[in-house]
Amino acid sequence: METNSVLDLAEKTAQWIDETAKNKGENYAKNIRTNQIRNVFSHINRIRTKFRNKGKFDEEIEADLILLKPKLAYAAGRQKQIREFQKFMFDIIDAVVNSKGDKNKAIENFFALIEAIVAYHKFNGGKDN
Repeated sequence: METNSVLDLAEKTAQWIDETAKNKGENYAKNIRTNQIRNVFSHINRIRTKFRNKGKFDEEIEADLILLKPKLAYAAGRQKQIREFQKFMFDIIDAVVNSKGDKNKAIENFFALIEAIVAYHKFNGGKDN
């Protein structure tokens, strides 16, 4: 399973998304608090809402995705235990922005992957404090 080098999210299958999310959710449940994941997820949900309202990936959506990176970097700077999560998020943001395929499919896969990671994090008893 390829998780360190995401490359192009438009090319990823549902099976890859599920396997990656399961792996990441298990790992992150060990040292990332639920509220840390939810904070990022809430930003992503705002982007998802904007994407659904527009019906397509555009420059504004791309800018919103890219601007998640400084928020993630700040969080990782404050709390070292989320560095692995921050690095993975950078990879999947880049896998959408740099996609050579259908960017609408890439961002849909991005949303599905994040949602699945949150679900597996919760399933694996993600830390509450």
